[in-house]
Amino acid sequence: MLDLFRSNQGQKALEYAHFPTPMQAIVWRNWGMVPVERIAKLLQTGPAQVVELAEGMGLTASPEVDPLWLSRGYITLIRANWHLLTYEQLLVLLDWTDDQLAFALKEDDFLWIKLGSLKPAREAVYYRPLTSEEKEQTEQLRREIAWHFPEDAYPVLEQPFDFLKQFAAGENSDRKIFAMDSAKAMAEGDEASVRLDSGWCVRYPAGSKHVRAFADRFIQRMKQRWGIEMTASELDPEKADDGTEPNTVQLVIKTNDSLLSESHAIGVSAHAVTIQAVDEPGLLRGLQWITKCMEGRGGPLLERGHTQRKTKMDLRFIYSYFAVFGDPLIDPEVDPYPDALLESLSELGVNGVWLHAVLYNLIPWDAAPELSVHWEKRLDGLRRLTERAAEYGIGVYLYFNEPREMPLSFFKRYPQWKGHSHDGIHAVLCTSHPDIQHYLRSATARLFTEVPELAGLFTITKSENVTHCYSHAERETTTCDRCREREPMEVVTELNRCIAEGAFSAKPDAKLICYTWAWTKFERETLIEGIRNLPDGMRVMCVSEELMPTHVADTEGSVRDYSISIVGPGERSQISWEAAAERGLQTVAKVQFNNSWECSAVPYLPVLDLIEEHLKRLLESGVTGLMLSWTLGGYPSPNLELASEYYWETSTLDSMGPNDTIGFAPSAKTELLKRKFGDAAEPVERAIYQLSEAFRQFPFHITTIYAGPQNSGPVNLLYLSPTGFKATMVGFPYDDLNTWRSIYTAERFEKQFHLLAQQWKEGLDLLVEAEISVSPGSQKAYTELLHMAMGAYYHFHSTANQVSFVRVRDLWLQEQDEKTQHKLRSRLADLVEEELEVAKSLYTLVSRDSRIGYEASNHYYYRRQDIQEKVLNCLHIKRQLAEESSEIYV
Repeated sequence: MLDLFRSNQGQKALEYAHFPTPMQAIVWRNWGMVPVERIAKLLQTGPAQVVELAEGMGLTASPEVDPLWLSRGYITLIRANWHLLTYEQLLVLLDWTDDQLAFALKEDDFLWIKLGSLKPAREAVYYRPLTSEEKEQTEQLRREIAWHFPEDAYPVLEQPFDFLKQFAAGENSDRKIFAMDSAKAMAEGDEASVRLDSGWCVRYPAGSKHVRAFADRFIQRMKQRWGIEMTASELDPEKADDGTEPNTVQLVIKTNDSLLSESHAIGVSAHAVTIQAVDEPGLLRGLQWITKCMEGRGGPLLERGHTQRKTKMDLRFIYSYFAVFGDPLIDPEVDPYPDALLESLSELGVNGVWLHAVLYNLIPWDAAPELSVHWEKRLDGLRRLTERAAEYGIGVYLYFNEPREMPLSFFKRYPQWKGHSHDGIHAVLCTSHPDIQHYLRSATARLFTEVPELAGLFTITKSENVTHCYSHAERETTTCDRCREREPMEVVTELNRCIAEGAFSAKPDAKLICYTWAWTKFERETLIEGIRNLPDGMRVMCVSEELMPTHVADTEGSVRDYSISIVGPGERSQISWEAAAERGLQTVAKVQFNNSWECSAVPYLPVLDLIEEHLKRLLESGVTGLMLSWTLGGYPSPNLELASEYYWETSTLDSMGPNDTIGFAPSAKTELLKRKFGDAAEPVERAIYQLSEAFRQFPFHITTIYAGPQNSGPVNLLYLSPTGFKATMVGFPYDDLNTWRSIYTAERFEKQFHLLAQQWKEGLDLLVEAEISVSPGSQKAYTELLHMAMGAYYHFHSTANQVSFVRVRDLWLQEQDEKTQHKLRSRLADLVEEELEVAKSLYTLVSRDSRIGYEASNHYYYRRQDIQEKVLNCLHIKRQLAEESSEIYV
C-alpha cells in the first residue's frame, strides 16, 4: 500500500547546510522525540556514536523521551524527517509497518497532500566518523547555540504536551474555597439576596436520565468553591409546582414546543431556588447560570427575582483541541474528550462535540469484512463516549464522509458498484446504485440503533474525500456512465437523503446536518433547488463567510473556506439559509471563533471585537446553530466564553419590580472583560480592539491561508538559493512566494503583512502596558491572553520578514549592478538578523507555554530545538552573505 505514495515528481530532497552533515541533522531533529537506540538503528550504528554526535552539537546527553511524541506528535516527526530519511528509515524511526504509514498518509487529515503529494528523492544516510573540517564546523555550531541560548537566560517552565495536564482527571479546576466569613459578610443586611448554605438540597425530577449527574456536579462545585455541603434527592411530584420547600434548589421539567431546547427560567425566592426548563439539558444550563451568578458576586449569593432565558442557538458543537487521528474509539490513550475537557466546554455553552468516523469501521460490511475488524470495540468506545458526554449536556456528532472510495481491485468482485475513478487507483461506490443506497440506509440505521445516545452527524457530500461520482468531477468529466445521465445536484441530495432516512428510521430525533461546503460551484438556482430537495428534518450548514467579497491591499477577492479577519455572514450563506427556512429546515453557521488557518499555531486569537460583530450578525440572520470549529479551534477560551453570552436571550424580574429585557448587552465583550480583569478591563479592552482592527489587515485568500508561512511562522527556514519546491497545504511553505501571495502582487502582499504585523504590535504593546492594572486574581487570565497575542505577533512578523527576504533575494540574484547588489545584500542581512531575533523571542514563549505551536491535525508545528535550528539557519545565511561580500570586495 505504501507504493501508492512513492512519487517524488523528480524532486530531490533539500540539504540543510546549516548542519555539517545530514546525519547530524537527523540526530538534531529527532533528539528527545524517539529513543536513542531507534536513531542508532536507522543510522546503522551504536547508541554511543549517536550520543557523541548529539553532545558534539550541545544537545543534552540523556534526553527524556516522552512517548506522547509517537502517539500525539507523529506528524511532527514525519514532517521533520520528510527530506532527511528514506521511507525505510522513516519506518524504523516510527516503529511502524508499511500499512500504518500508508494509512496515516491517506487518512490522517490529508497528510499526503500536506507533505506535497510527493516524497523527495533521498539516499539513505548512515553513520560515519566526522572529518576534521566537520568537527570544526560542529564545534562552531555548539558555540553558536551556547551563545544564543544560554541556559540561565531561557528557563523552561513547560514541556511539550504539558497542556494536557489541564484536562487530566482532577486537574480541571484551580478554584479555591472562598472564606465563608467573607460570604456571610456580603449577605448581612442584603434583603434582595438569598444565600445558599450547607443543609440546602437539590431536588431533581424522578426518572430523569442525566439530571442527577448535573446535580451532583453542581453540589461538588459548591463544596469546591465555597466549602458548602449540599445534598441531592428526587423531587416529590406533589411539590413540583408550589416551590414552597425551604432551602431547596428545585429542578423541574416543563415541556414547551414553542421554545428551543435548553430554554429555562430561574426563580429565586427568600428561601428557595427553582429552575424550570423545557428539557434535561435546560436544567444543566440553569445550574450553570446560577453558578456563574454566584461567582460574579464573589459568594454563594443569588439575587431574588425571576430570570427567563430563551435559547436562541440550540446547537453549538466543536472539535477537540487535542484529538488525534488513528483509532481513538479503541485506544483509551488518545481519548479526544476526557471528562475535564467536556466539563470545560459545557461550562462555555458547548452542547456538542464531533469526531471523524468511517462507516465500515463501525458497522460490519459483508462486502468487505476485512475493513470492519474490531468494529465491536469501536462501537463500544463510541457508546461509552456518548454516555459520558451526555452527563455534561453534550451530544456526540460524527463527521460522515460516506461512502469511502475503494481500490480498483475491490471492483473485480463487485464490478456493478464501480463508479467514478479519478486517479486510476481508486473508484467510488456509485451512490446511484440501489445496493449502495441500501448499504448507506441500513448501516446508518444500525449505527444509531447500536449507539442510542449518538446525537447526530453531519455530511460533506461535495469534495473532501471522494464519496460519489460527482465529488471531484462534473457531468462532463465523471467516468461513471450511470451518473452521467443524472444532474450532479440530484446525486448529492440523494446521497444526503439515503443517510438521513437510515438515521431517522432508528432515531427520529437525531440531528442530521447537511454541510454545504464546496457547493460553491453550484449556481444560485441549483443551490436553492438542492436545499429544497433535502429530506425533512435535516439541518443546512454553510460556512458563514462563504464567497464573501474581500478588499484588502487594494485587491478584490472572496472568501473560500473560513476566516476570522473577514466577518460574516456573506450573501451566499444567507441565500442558503433563507432557502432552508422556506423549506422548513433549521440552519447552522460554520464558524471559527478561536483561530483559523490565518494563524493556527495559537489556541485562539484575542480579537473579541471581530467575534462579537460576527455573533450579532448571525443572530440577525436567524441561524439557530453553530459549528464552532473545524479540526482547529477547540480550545476552551475567552472567545468561546464571549460566544456563550449570545446563545440565550435573557430577561429579568427582580424583587424590586420589573426590569427591561436584557436580551443582549450593548457589548457582552465589555461585561466579560470586566468580570475577568476588573480594574484592568478598560486597558485590556483597548488592546483587544487594536488587535481586532489589526487583524482586518490580513491579506486573505484561500491559497494564502493554506500555503503561506503564517502557520509555521519563524521555524520556516530561509534559503539563499530558490528551493524549487511548491508550498504545500499547511505543511511546507518553503520559499514559494508566488503561491503564498496568490491574488496579490508581491509588493502589495509584502506591504500588507508588514502593516498587519505593525498594527498587531501596537495592540500587543497596549496589552503589555495593561499589566500594571491587573490584580493577582486576574494574572493567570491576563498571562494567557498575552501569550496568545505574542505568539500571533511572532508569526505575523516572521511572515512579513520571509516575504521581504524572498523578494529581496530574488532581486539580488538577478541584479547585475554591484552597487545595487551590495544594497540588496545588506537588506538581506538585516532581514536575517531580524528573523533571528523573532525566533529567539518565540523560543522564550514556547519555553513558558506548551500550547504555542500546537494544532490538533498538524500536531506541533515546532518545538524548541526547531526554533534553535532556525537560528542556526540564519547564522549560516549571514556567513554566506558575508562571504559573497568578501569575494566581491577583496
